[in-house]
Amino acid sequence: MIRAMFDKLPDLIDPIYSAQHHKRFVARVNQGKLPRLAEHLVEANHDVVVDVQFYKHPEHKMIAFDMHLETVLNLRCQRSLEAFDYPVKSDVTGVFVESLSLADDLPNDIEVYELPEDKLSLIELIEDEVILNVPLSPIDETREMAYENPPEIQDEISEETEPKENPFAVLKSLQKDSD
Repeated sequence: MIRAMFDKLPDLIDPIYSAQHHKRFVARVNQGKLPRLAEHLVEANHDVVVDVQFYKHPEHKMIAFDMHLETVLNLRCQRSLEAFDYPVKSDVTGVFVESLSLADDLPNDIEVYELPEDKLSLIELIEDEVILNVPLSPIDETREMAYENPPEIQDEISEETEPKENPFAVLKSLQKDSD
């Protein structure tokens, strides 16, 4: 097993060569180098710690990889509109197939990727996985509900919740009269 520790990952790799030689890459990549991810963040100032190992899958006989990612995403809370840190840990097992039709018999816990004709961008593979961990509506669950409704909205809410006269009360009284 060959283990490479870099401050940055090689951008392009050959997945077949990497699997044949049991390549393992362990590195830190700054979120600022992941432009599609940075669009989702308030600040892209944390590192993504990545550990990815390539191999030939023993059961499925395909080029495969195991990837472990850890980072902290600085997101905007949809309740308070304030920035907060959202820790992410992700473990992925993936295989490369020449045609997606070959993936029909694979278990659901294995991610399927089409084998590139030439080389694969490891940076883009990592960026894709981190983006998949960005919540659709980020909410900082650690904060108390300190941002309650402003007084003018609270007055409207209390007016709406006051009990109103039942419109069927008149019909009920008519029904009692006819009995």
